[in-house]
Amino acid sequence: MLAIKNNPYRIIGLLIGASAREQLSRTKKLKMFLEVEQEPDEDFSFPVLGDLTRTADAISEVPARINLNQDRMNAALFWFINNGIADEPAFDALQALDMQTAAAVWRKLMLSGEVTSRSYSAFQNLSTLHLNNAFRNGGVDTGLLEEGILMKLKFLESDNYSDFVRVATDETFKISKEELQKNFLSKVYAEAEKNGVNAQLFLTILGKASFSAKSEYLKTFAHQPIEQIEKQIEEAKRKRKTSPSNAAGTGKQLYLNVIDSLSQLKSILGPTDIRFTTLSDKVAEEVLQCGIDYFKYYRESNTDPGNETMDCVRKAKVVAIGNVAKQRCQENMDNLQEWIDDKPNRERQQRILQDLERIKDLIDEYESKSPTITNAKEFLNKSRLHVQNVKSTLGSSDELYIGLSTRIAADAQGMVVSEINAIQNRLGNTYDQAGKLMAIVLLKQKVDEAWDVTLLIGNMDLRSDFRSHFNTNKQGLSSLRNQLSSVNVGTGRSGGSGGGGGCYIATMAYGDYDHPQVVVLRQFRDEILSKFKLGLWVIKTYYQYSPKLVEILKNKRLTNTCIRFILNQIIKMIKR
Repeated sequence: MLAIKNNPYRIIGLLIGASAREQLSRTKKLKMFLEVEQEPDEDFSFPVLGDLTRTADAISEVPARINLNQDRMNAALFWFINNGIADEPAFDALQALDMQTAAAVWRKLMLSGEVTSRSYSAFQNLSTLHLNNAFRNGGVDTGLLEEGILMKLKFLESDNYSDFVRVATDETFKISKEELQKNFLSKVYAEAEKNGVNAQLFLTILGKASFSAKSEYLKTFAHQPIEQIEKQIEEAKRKRKTSPSNAAGTGKQLYLNVIDSLSQLKSILGPTDIRFTTLSDKVAEEVLQCGIDYFKYYRESNTDPGNETMDCVRKAKVVAIGNVAKQRCQENMDNLQEWIDDKPNRERQQRILQDLERIKDLIDEYESKSPTITNAKEFLNKSRLHVQNVKSTLGSSDELYIGLSTRIAADAQGMVVSEINAIQNRLGNTYDQAGKLMAIVLLKQKVDEAWDVTLLIGNMDLRSDFRSHFNTNKQGLSSLRNQLSSVNVGTGRSGGSGGGGGCYIATMAYGDYDHPQVVVLRQFRDEILSKFKLGLWVIKTYYQYSPKLVEILKNKRLTNTCIRFILNQIIKMIKR
């Protein structure tokens, strides 16, 4: 260590506390030896500490370097003091180039671990020896550096530091232990830094010591890490906004870049210092935001952002200190974990995405069409395969599947009910016999079709509330179907084939509603004509005009005979 190797006391070969007369005498004597080019007498320069080049100029400068009390004090911090005969064997060993023995002597004096009036010189001297040996051959022995610093601080923290000051200076000089400690540490750190010792290592060493100036001295280290951390936060923010696709990597790199500096700042300022806690929370917020932006960017893509985002959130939580920052980290961690746990469900939904889109298109398509039973049946048939795929993927009890199946069923049933209600309304608003007959024929046909669609819906998986509603409609449709099955289409009334009205012209021609020829015509009407639109039109037209024709022709035998002949020919054709 240069402060030791080039110490002014070493240059003139004296120990701390040498009087001004001794210093002057020694200086003159050394110059005389240099002039005659002879080696000086054995002194306290201790060659074992390293090379010492004495020149006339270096010797001449010594008085000025230790003229003032403060200068003498600074030099004394890095040199040896003789506190009595207990130190002399150690000095003899050093002069004999035996550092191990010297160290052993001083360690023996320090066995109790306490700094006393007898042992304080051992703490001072062994510390100086260790600090010198810590900086050798261009490297640093961190173990010796730590021992040397801790020993010196322990001594300077003791009440005996004042004894040391009295020996090194005159009675007029006053200095506090805090100032002495800061002077010592500033000098050591300056040389340690030049030799590659970083601030974190130095602060780690100081963290093991307890001394009065610790808090104030450590604050001198706070500016650098604060500046560095703030710079890293701004750089990460810029990168995150520029490239959200790489935001997770940006957040994790920020964490790695500042974690040591945060630790250093914590050891400097303390864990409760507002500058440390505020800056730490800033880092946590930015790392967390990097994870959030990354998650948002990839959430709807084929890239799963879960693990990378969670890594950012966990790192953010490590450095978060304030309650707000911690709570935000925890909330995001909980929400993200739910999203990660839901991955199997999302993958299943991804497999049915095309089916869901097709079903949505079908729902939109048929909502815009007329609400008919035919459309309801088409809608169910077109949806069936896609709904089955959803069921196979999600399972029959899955809420999404049940809801989808119910929605399709509800739309189809709505179409069925709409058309049946429309036909019933038309029947209720029709007063002529022919119109009523046609409406009844159509209603019977549509009720049968509606029943087929209802059976299809009944086989679907439905929500319990809709199932109850469906069953009510099904029961109503069944009752209507039963009523219609007992209605004679020919008469428009319940019962068998008896009763007046119906096939008016045929009855008039043959004279009897139940005449065999009339029965054939009625069956043709019910079983053939009523199945086709043209046939229904014929039936409607027939019942619209036949009552009036009957009134006009009922007493004209020749006309009736002609009509009967025509009908007989038609019946023959029907029978064939």
